[in-house]
Amino acid sequence: MQTIKTITRTKTEEVASVHYEEAHKVLSNAHKQVAGLDFDYDGTGSSYFIKATQILANLTKTYYSFCDSDDYISIDELMQCFSCLEYYDEKDLYDNCVQGTALEQVDFYDYLLLSN
Repeated sequence: MQTIKTITRTKTEEVASVHYEEAHKVLSNAHKQVAGLDFDYDGTGSSYFIKATQILANLTKTYYSFCDSDDYISIDELMQCFSCLEYYDEKDLYDNCVQGTALEQVDFYDYLLLSN
């Protein structure tokens, strides 16, 4: 008589991803962006600066969470780094970070929403 055995099934899922070197380019662009900003005294300028630093912090955390163990980082993981953006006039923070990278081809609005 055969005994009952528990098996584990795995499902292969295709996930849009970029090589960690592309993710590092995005991270480098974010660092350059923060370094080039001046901290303003008004609320709007300081909010912009804070968003830029949040993006840099999020990208840093995501990049170093994956780069040692995986060759590829999912685009969804990287796009969530920009979830702190709220308004359409902040989207240039994203555009500056992805300029010259594979993420430049990604439609921002497929992953995140902005408002007026």
